[in-house]
Amino acid sequence: MQISILMPAYNEERFIGAAIESVLAQSFRDYELIILDDGSNDRTLEISQGYARRDSRIRVESHPNMGISPTLNRGFALAGTEWVAMLQADDVMMPNRFERQFAFLAEHPELAVAAGWCRHIDSQGRIIGKGKSPFTTHEEVQRVFAANELIALNCSAAIFRKSAVQAVGGYRSQFRVNEDVDLFARLLEAGYKILIQPEYLVQYRIHAGSVSVARSRFIRRQARWVKDCMVRRRRGEAELSWEEFLSMRRELPWYVLANAERKDTAKVLYKAATFQFARRKYHLVLPTVFMAMILQPSYTISQIASKFSFRRL
Repeated sequence: MQISILMPAYNEERFIGAAIESVLAQSFRDYELIILDDGSNDRTLEISQGYARRDSRIRVESHPNMGISPTLNRGFALAGTEWVAMLQADDVMMPNRFERQFAFLAEHPELAVAAGWCRHIDSQGRIIGKGKSPFTTHEEVQRVFAANELIALNCSAAIFRKSAVQAVGGYRSQFRVNEDVDLFARLLEAGYKILIQPEYLVQYRIHAGSVSVARSRFIRRQARWVKDCMVRRRRGEAELSWEEFLSMRRELPWYVLANAERKDTAKVLYKAATFQFARRKYHLVLPTVFMAMILQPSYTISQIASKFSFRRL
């Protein structure tokens, strides 16, 4: 089997070298790596081109900044294989990632998307936690799908059938964030299968650029929009635009908005805690987690149990 690896990058000069090196260190050797520079204004393009000159399996495509969805759609159009993997330019993959993923796909030929678990690392590459997904069985995926809940996978650990992604229209540019969650929902609605491989395949880096606390509330609201679009599609209704969605929300009763704000604030606080932990500001972690737990105890406890490690405290 062959594979195309997409690496979207925007101003990742600090980490992209490590990401590329993790691809070059793969035990699986039959691949092409397509680095998609989205108009970086630092040394990201220069570093990428340096690697491309040394290894013919690497090619670099650069374009003016246009955002993640158009960038990824361009990558899928350029990919020369049916299987397309993803790796963000600030993450790193385990040396046997593709060897293990192709073994998993051989056991599950019905899949259109497979992904794996990830370990969390800080800006220095130190392991600070883990990310384990429950979607390791078709029954769990179907249960969440039937409940009209969103399904999220770590895209840096994901591998896709190109034909399936393109059959549902690829990524949609109206979603500035959560574009992957929207894609997974539409794939499931079209009858495609998605599954998580219960193995750690990638190290996901948490740093100032990947955890933007200032944008977290916007990200949460866009996630609600993605879910609203999903539910409306499944009811046979027209989706709302972002502006229509915001207008509709403003008409909701105050107590409904207050409850949604409570849940969103808890998730924002938990995300802030992961950033503080990654920066080793331990004196800020526990108070932030405590506030998140007061607002939404079940969510916070489940996140701590499945993803967070306090071994370094």
